[in-house]
Amino acid sequence: MRKFLRWKFSLLFCLSLLTVSHVFPAYFPPVLAQRIPTPQVQALEPSLASSEISSFVKEGFNYAVELYGESRIPVNKVNLQLYSRALTAMEDRDNGEFTIYLSRRPSEYAFHGQLSHEIGHLLNAQLFDCYVEGMSTLFAEKMLESKGLDWSGWENYFRQGSEPLYGSTYFMMKEVAETAGKANMRSFLNFAVYNDETQKWMHIDIDRWLSSMSDSARNEVKKVINKHIPAVIEAVKSADPLFTCKEPN
Repeated sequence: MRKFLRWKFSLLFCLSLLTVSHVFPAYFPPVLAQRIPTPQVQALEPSLASSEISSFVKEGFNYAVELYGESRIPVNKVNLQLYSRALTAMEDRDNGEFTIYLSRRPSEYAFHGQLSHEIGHLLNAQLFDCYVEGMSTLFAEKMLESKGLDWSGWENYFRQGSEPLYGSTYFMMKEVAETAGKANMRSFLNFAVYNDETQKWMHIDIDRWLSSMSDSARNEVKKVINKHIPAVIEAVKSADPLFTCKEPN
């Protein structure tokens, strides 16, 4: 079974991506997997084998679905593994099996934030997109706060200019979400399109998403994006110029 690997900076580590050429209309091949109510979680590392972590993943995934809609590929099994970088891999599309690789251990402050960010990517593990990175970090904030965990360390970290790609996209999408509202954010991932004919990687068609809104909402959200996007694009160029980040027309 072909793997789709999401290599990314991880909030603390570097990311490498494939090149983006031109956009093709979205086409989603038939999916054989049927989503079960709660995904099975299997720790492939002893330090990750705890009921607390397993419950966190299950609750986090269901919370992500509540906020942003169903995953593009049904998520039935999530493996957890330590690695030098954080990423999310689609291991078996037909059976809905994914692996979340983590670079932080449960004893570290960054663990739950990193894990939450990756849980957000389970909704579509093929997306390499600046808007989606920001949304996944925003989801991490929401998830930590819903569990009574501290987010302030991350926010201070970003405000100090650390990890500019993740900081700039987080602050952009935080304001975008506040302006667009829950309904528009819930439809956001529906506007994923393939980067090219290989149908391996995807990005958000930001213009189509904006066009789905009322005139007033579209104008306000576009203002927010245009305010942030220059800094985001600069951060993307510094991090990896092949990262997909399209300005609204």
